[in-house]
Amino acid sequence: MIDASAPLRVGLLGVGRFGQLHAAVLAALPEVQLAAIADTNVERRCEVADRHRVPRRYSAAEELLADPDLDAFVIVTPDEQHSSQGLQAVATGRPVFIEKPLAASWQEAEQLRQAATASGSLLQTGLILRYELQHALLQEQLATGGFGELVSLRAKRNCSAAWFEGVADRAHTVFETLIHDIDLLLWFSGSQASRVMAMERRFGSHLSPEGCFALIQFASGCVGIVETSWFVPAQAPANVITETWQGTIDAELAVVGTRRTAQLRLLDGPLQIWGEQRQHCPDGLLWPQRQGRVLGALREELRDFVTAARSGIPSATASLSQAIEGLRIAEAIVESVRTGQTVTLMPR
Repeated sequence: MIDASAPLRVGLLGVGRFGQLHAAVLAALPEVQLAAIADTNVERRCEVADRHRVPRRYSAAEELLADPDLDAFVIVTPDEQHSSQGLQAVATGRPVFIEKPLAASWQEAEQLRQAATASGSLLQTGLILRYELQHALLQEQLATGGFGELVSLRAKRNCSAAWFEGVADRAHTVFETLIHDIDLLLWFSGSQASRVMAMERRFGSHLSPEGCFALIQFASGCVGIVETSWFVPAQAPANVITETWQGTIDAELAVVGTRRTAQLRLLDGPLQIWGEQRQHCPDGLLWPQRQGRVLGALREELRDFVTAARSGIPSATASLSQAIEGLRIAEAIVESVRTGQTVTLMPR
């Protein structure tokens, strides 16, 4: 039983590029104690732990998950480790947050959900765009019928070419970037997918394609169009600017309803800084950093998890069912590319 009068003692697995942002958020939340971290990189583990005064440091995830003094776990390790570590974590019966993707396949994600239900563990996954204010405001209008019947949704997420090497043989592009937009389409449409047709562009022999494009038919009749690629050049305006990470996420969203339409771009922020080299458009939405603190959607997402962990009531924002459905659509995209055929998804 979690003591409601004491800080939630959280163990963080993984302090790589994104995990370090999670560490900064957790260390700053007033109702949380970042009590332990685990990472295989000794130098990185010690540096992050020293920065945030984390008392316990582990070299292996298994050691942290066996710590009886922790109240909850946050997993930000490489994608391929999420399923096995998630199963170990939920087996403890304690609340668990797993960054996207929840697992390597929707079947593994479903196993995680069933294991969490069996142990009484509250399971939540990272769906960060649901916590970004502009996306949330748009979803509210859609949910209340302001757009009329939803006709189509189009999402683009093109990323810096320099980042591709780091993921090219580790994770498929669909699971690395497009999974965000698939989740948005599910959230906005409120409907399951019925058919998927996809194509890709490859310029090498990597596990992941450099570009992927898909057409998704939803049971409601809404048509979804998604695209992602790794071709944003180094000279493009930078909107991802952290101590360890710099580059561009060129993301767009277009919504067409029978009564209203909407467009949303994340690259063209109100603050633009021009200098001797590339233009900077500092992120003020997802994980902006100011005076050593990480704010924005990432902070809201982790604060939501903490609230759920303390109350035992699952998040009303981060839908576990739709996270699993998103993985099912992602797999259908990969299968459609492989076969060159339309993939039909049966209702679940």
